Amino acid sequence: MKIEEVIKNITTPNLNREVLTPSNKNKLFYISAQGDGKVKIVLPFVFKREDLTHLNPKGLEGSTARVIECIKEEMRRGKFSPLSGNLSRRYRELYEPLTVVNCDMNIGSNLWRADRYNYIEGEEIHLLLRMIFPEKDPRHIGREIDELSQELEEYIDSIPYSLLERENTNIVNQKDLRDRLESLGLVAFIGDYSRPARSYTPVRRHFRIAGPKEGVNVPFVTPRELDPVEVELYDGRTITGLGIKKREIFVITGRNAQGKTTLLEGIESGQDDHLLGDGREYIITTRNLAKVTGGSMDMQGCDISLFFEKLPRGLKGTPKRVVGRASTSMTMAYRIQRAMTSGIDLILIDEDNSAVNLLVSGLLSKWFEGVKSLSEIIMKEREKLTSAFIIATSSLDLLTALADRAIYLENHQAKYLDLDYFREELSRYYLELSRMLKRMGGDKDGGTSRPCKGSHMSKNCN
Repeated sequence: MKIEEVIKNITTPNLNREVLTPSNKNKLFYISAQGDGKVKIVLPFVFKREDLTHLNPKGLEGSTARVIECIKEEMRRGKFSPLSGNLSRRYRELYEPLTVVNCDMNIGSNLWRADRYNYIEGEEIHLLLRMIFPEKDPRHIGREIDELSQELEEYIDSIPYSLLERENTNIVNQKDLRDRLESLGLVAFIGDYSRPARSYTPVRRHFRIAGPKEGVNVPFVTPRELDPVEVELYDGRTITGLGIKKREIFVITGRNAQGKTTLLEGIESGQDDHLLGDGREYIITTRNLAKVTGGSMDMQGCDISLFFEKLPRGLKGTPKRVVGRASTSMTMAYRIQRAMTSGIDLILIDEDNSAVNLLVSGLLSKWFEGVKSLSEIIMKEREKLTSAFIIATSSLDLLTALADRAIYLENHQAKYLDLDYFREELSRYYLELSRMLKRMGGDKDGGTSRPCKGSHMSKNCN
C-alpha cells in the first residue's frame, strides 16, 4: 500500500493538500510498516478557528502546544484512538504529555509537540497527525481518517479560547523576561515557588523535557537574606525570586540527595519556555550559557593557559597551544576558558561531573603540574573571570568560601548560607587540621624523616 492510495480515498477538506508535493514526501506525508504488523500514516492537516487571530503572535507556540496537549489528554481517555495507537505502550511517544516549548536541544523530537510542522498561523492551526491503523485497506483507512478529522475539528473548536490565551500569555511572559535579563543585570532568575524536580518516563529521559515530579515536589523559595528580586511580567503581574547577577560566583551546596543537581538542571532548563503546570515557568535563564564538565579529548592547539603554567609529559606544544590527549582537568580547563573567550554569560558547574583538582587548589598538582585552580583564580585574578558561575557542590569548602553568595539545601529547601560565618568556621577547621597534621608529622624539631619520592616531597631530602 502506498501513501498516494490512502490520500486518494480521503475526502475531508482539512487535509492540507497544498503541501503534498514530491519535495515533502517522506517528511510531511508517508506510510511505514510497524513491528507489530500495523501501519503508521503521517499526514498534514489544517483546522480553522477565527479567534486564533486575536492571540499575541509572540506566544503562538504556547497556544499550539496547549491544543496538542488537550488532544493528548482526550487520547489518554480513549478518544481519537488512531492517534494513540489504541494507547499501546509501543506508541507511547504519540500520547505522552510534554510541557516544554522552544527547547533548542535535539531531544524529544519524536514526541508530538509545537514545532515547524505544528503551528498556528492566522486563523489556522497546522497539525501533523501520526496515525496507527491495524488494517491495510486504503479505502477503509480513508474513511477512518475522514471521521477522525471531523472529530478533531469539532473538538478543537470546543477548546475554550481563555485556555489558549492564558498559555499564549504565559509564553510571552517568559520570552519577555528572558529578553530583559540583560537590562536587569542578571543572567538567571529563579522564581519563587518554582518546582524544578522532574519525573522521568521511557520516552522522556532527559531533564529538559521531563515532566513535573509527582507527589512531594518542594517549591523553591528565595531566602529573605538574599534580598529577593521583584520583576514585573509582560502581563503586568509582579513576581519575586532569586536573581543571579552578571559575573557573580554563586554556590549551591548542601548534603547529598538534597536537590543541588536538580536545581542546577532547573536553571539550565530556564533556557526553554514551559507550559503552565510544568513548574519551571519562571525559571528564566540566558541562552548564552555553557555547562562545563570534565571528560577527555584530543587537543589540537587548544589554549588552557589560564589554568596551566606548564604541560605534563606526553603532551606537545605550550599551555597556549596544547597538542595531544588531554586529561579530565585539562579538558575542563579548556572548556571554561573557551566559554569565557566566546563571551558566554553564564557557566554551570556540578562537582559530580567535574575535575575536582581544577576547582580547588591541591598541593601536589601545584608542585608537579603548575595548575592554578578556579579557587586560586577567584582569589588572585578575579578580573580574568568574565562570566558568571553557578556551582553545585557538597564538599568543595574552599570554593564555597570564595563565592559571592551561596545557599545550602536542607530537606530540599533553600537556606541562606552566611559566607562571613562560613569563612570564619572554615579557617578554624583548617587550623585544627594543621595542628593535627603537625602532630602526625613527628616531633617539633622537624618531624620524622621519610624517603624522598620526588622533588619537594620531603624537606629532609638531600
